[in-house]
Amino acid sequence: MLPLVALVFAGTRSTVTIQTRMSKNGFAKWLCRRDFRQPAIAAFKTGLAATLCLWLGHRFGLAHSYWAAISAIVVMGSDREVTFTSSRDRMIGTAIGAFLGWVTSYTWHGHYLLYGCAIAFCLLVCSVLTFDKAGRLAAVALTIVVLVHLDNGPGKAAIARFFEVGLGIVVALAVTLLVFPPKRT
Repeated sequence: MLPLVALVFAGTRSTVTIQTRMSKNGFAKWLCRRDFRQPAIAAFKTGLAATLCLWLGHRFGLAHSYWAAISAIVVMGSDREVTFTSSRDRMIGTAIGAFLGWVTSYTWHGHYLLYGCAIAFCLLVCSVLTFDKAGRLAAVALTIVVLVHLDNGPGKAAIARFFEVGLGIVVALAVTLLVFPPKRT
């Protein structure tokens, strides 16, 4: 007997019944047809890059080495080109956002309108420089530098953020190139 799954849509009295065919035999056939080599390698490489970032961040004395790990996870792609493009965009966005965040933090003083204008300006700068995809990342870096109050001040926060992201990108690129490198055709 096949299990039945009933879906009830909120707000209506109609019920849709779907008959599933996930017997052991059907699942085994599906599992055998799938090729998990590439996703498994990508998952392993991303986990390795994130772990290396945390370890290296602690070895270098970075207070927030989790940003390096997050950056590595964000830029790791399914292939070399995706990783390179993501890395470039993240590095440019972080540099622009950290700098503009540092400048903005000296006039911020809790003014929401100024913060919104700084975000808009940050996105506009990236767009004018034809780095549209870096704009969102720049806005994130600006937000962190402006809104997260660190004891060392906004200048050091901006520099630290740039180095943490840079470490994540360098590690992600190294893992992409050195661990299970793609075969040349």
